[in-house]
Amino acid sequence: MKDDAREPWNRAGIADDVAIRGFHSASLVLRDRRGTEALLSLMGYEPLAEENGILRMKRGGGNGADLIDLETRPDAPVARQGAGSVHHIAFAVADDAAQLAVRDALVAEGFQITPVIDRDYFHSIYFRAPGGVLFEIATNEPGFANDEDMAHLGEALKLPSQHAHLRERLEASLPKIGG
Repeated sequence: MKDDAREPWNRAGIADDVAIRGFHSASLVLRDRRGTEALLSLMGYEPLAEENGILRMKRGGGNGADLIDLETRPDAPVARQGAGSVHHIAFAVADDAAQLAVRDALVAEGFQITPVIDRDYFHSIYFRAPGGVLFEIATNEPGFANDEDMAHLGEALKLPSQHAHLRERLEASLPKIGG
């Protein structure tokens, strides 16, 4: 998008105007949006516009991926995993302290939250939004430069420790990219 200020990933001869800059938004289709709308409000999102039964919410001060659309469809199935679905919607916080503050606020509101899970590159907590969608709150720390230099991110397959045993199988099945 022309108004997206995020840096494009323009390696391997990819032009800036078509390069990936990150996620733009998420769209949730829900039978009843009220609970998810209230949760997003708690998380700092505010209604921006509504058109054709779709409420767009925006979080001020975001990083360019700060929009969530809530579509109300009373006939929609309850959110669940399946082919073609997104596993979860992730939200970033700066560090462990910020994550624990969010966790405490969610617990105070009655949400059932997982313990903190160490993913090597970030720490995560998960919970279900009222419409059934799985939300993740992940820290920006320690970061993807945890085990490689920033100038060379993405040049080698890096795996969190819990998936290290899959390396040989993954490397055999993934297409080669770049250089």
